[in-house]
Amino acid sequence: MNIKPAEQRIIYFFIVTLVLILGIVIVFFQSAVTHPGLIQNNAGELQAYYAYHVMFVTPHMSTVFLRLFLSNAGVALFILLVPLYWVWIWWLNRALLDAVTRLMKGTVFLLVLALGHNSFSYAYVTFQTFPLPVFLTMYSPHGWLEMLAFVLAGTFSLVCIDALREYLGDRPEVPELHPGEIALFIFNRVWRVFLVIAFLLAVAAAIECWVTPPMVTSVLEQALV
Repeated sequence: MNIKPAEQRIIYFFIVTLVLILGIVIVFFQSAVTHPGLIQNNAGELQAYYAYHVMFVTPHMSTVFLRLFLSNAGVALFILLVPLYWVWIWWLNRALLDAVTRLMKGTVFLLVLALGHNSFSYAYVTFQTFPLPVFLTMYSPHGWLEMLAFVLAGTFSLVCIDALREYLGDRPEVPELHPGEIALFIFNRVWRVFLVIAFLLAVAAAIECWVTPPMVTSVLEQALV
């Protein structure tokens, strides 16, 4: 059965999303084992965190937009491009195209799984110790945009791998093929996608720096009441 490119992208999108969710689920279960017996903060502890959030977290977040954006954009670019570096194995041995393709796709899934695991390492503790509205406000205003951007990075890395496999499959024994042609092919396939991803991450970073903190403050006030 022939799968159209648009359908293939949708399939990749859902697979990458599931892998990301799997990483989150794994770290939740891992945290449940390593942090047994957590209970929700009492009124005094919640009041102390409220004061800390207002005095330190909110002012700090307003100063870290660029650092936060560049950090997240670097992660997205890592997911988008690093799996493609396995292509140079093909350059050394052109009989390994299928194996290299599987290696590249496996690397995408491994990176996305690690992202989900590492990004939510403290989520379980927060979920157990804070009221649910506070937990949701801490993560959801900006988090869904960040996760969408990372899922798109994984999705289009897979799409680019398919295109690269087709491109190289038509050139199994072309001695005059220059390595720069492969790099240029990859660049032409990903630069527009990365601009979209970077835009999403810029919006997410702006929300995390200037929208999420006052929202958390408001929800904490309601929780204290």
